[in-house]
Amino acid sequence: MGVDRTVLAEMQKRLQREMAERERKTVEYWRTEVEKIYKRRHENMASLQIELKNLMDRMDNRIKILRKEAEI
Repeated sequence: MGVDRTVLAEMQKRLQREMAERERKTVEYWRTEVEKIYKRRHENMASLQIELKNLMDRMDNRIKILRKEAEI
């Protein structure tokens, strides 16, 4: 009484498609955020560094949230 191989293969394909779609959306989101920073006219290097630091902090916060959710 096992799972049919074709059903298992189809489930694996569906999972891989879902994971690829989620990864694509994630990468698109963060690329858009970097593009926003890139397009801004920064007065000096310090303002660019501050914006990049803020982006990294947002990414760190998101990673922490995802890690907590994975522990549950």
